[in-house]
Amino acid sequence: MSNDLTSVFRISASLNGPIRYSAIREAVSITSERFPYFNVSLGSGIFWHFLEINHQPPRIQAEEKIPCTAFAAKRKGEPLYRIIIKNKNISVEFLHILTDGAGALEYLKSLLYVYLTLTGENLSASGEIMLPASPVSEEEFEDGYNKFFQKLPRPVKMVKAWHLPFKPRKRPRSTVIRAEISVEEIRNVSHKYKVSVTEYFVSVYHFALQRIFFSGEYKKGDKRNKILRIEVPVNMRKIFPSRTLRNFSLFVLPEIDLRLGTYTFEDIVKSVHHQMQLNTDPKQISRFLSSNVSSEKQIIIRIMPLFIKNLVISAVYKRLASKRMTGTVTNLGQVNLPEEMKNLITSFEIIPPPPNKNVKVSCALVSYKDKLRICFNNITESNELERQVFKHLTDAGIHVKILNNG
Repeated sequence: MSNDLTSVFRISASLNGPIRYSAIREAVSITSERFPYFNVSLGSGIFWHFLEINHQPPRIQAEEKIPCTAFAAKRKGEPLYRIIIKNKNISVEFLHILTDGAGALEYLKSLLYVYLTLTGENLSASGEIMLPASPVSEEEFEDGYNKFFQKLPRPVKMVKAWHLPFKPRKRPRSTVIRAEISVEEIRNVSHKYKVSVTEYFVSVYHFALQRIFFSGEYKKGDKRNKILRIEVPVNMRKIFPSRTLRNFSLFVLPEIDLRLGTYTFEDIVKSVHHQMQLNTDPKQISRFLSSNVSSEKQIIIRIMPLFIKNLVISAVYKRLASKRMTGTVTNLGQVNLPEEMKNLITSFEIIPPPPNKNVKVSCALVSYKDKLRICFNNITESNELERQVFKHLTDAGIHVKILNNG
């Protein structure tokens, strides 16, 4: 983590009326007691970083110019999530070590329920919301990675991926581009190809990357690596029987190999569909889980002092992890709320963490009612990737509405 590579993501909801500070302050206090596993800070020992209980409430602050800024995680007692309010919007930002998008969404839904109740709305209890009075289950605390770990062969080693040739922007680099499309329209187009919305959008993303790769405008880009590879996070709770609210996501990495030539969009859709179906199979994705967890179980790693671990992990990340993907696409899926809340909340969005200097652009999707919100987090001077994605969607008959961005 650094000031640029913050590992912080945001989920937001927009309400019908302005946010009342006194009510949101009380709602945060009530809701945070229901999610005690988020009330932690980062500690450091001789051998490991660890999360320690921290009764300091999360900060409530006004909107900043740049979303997903770094937490002062090394400061003793620093909360690792915060609430941000502006006009009609309530946002929560989490450091990714605490939870993933699914866990953060559960917190936000509960916070919205409590806030709306405090402001006078008559809401009935619903299974869609984790209510403040509901008991906290031990399963919500569990470490899903260790629970479902088994020693398995490592995944096939990946060659380096191609990266976008765009020049990084001067600090502060992060800029968010937002757009909205109809859920029904993209579902209809996806069904024509017999794929899911996620598979269709990842295919559009791949096709946009291929256009940029072969564009004469970007000949100066390094094209020695000809693999286009997109990291697509997977909610592991849908694969393994877990109710954990802690981070429990892995990823699949659908790719196209341009050493074999150019691909039609139909070629890409077919390839992405089969790769994602294969790699989300429990047996296959267990190999990634095994690979992630097995390193920390090695005796040489366990006895290695923390300052050496930090150096090693940093070197490995710079040499390998940040170079094996071209882009990232996260789809949080459909947000479900009780009927009484649906008319009080107009939209949801998720902003992914700022990408590293190799990937340069990250993308996140979330659906609510009949709107699918798309957010790009871009650290470059170019918006060509976004333009290519939106153009493809428009050409497919999907109406794209560009929102206020910055």
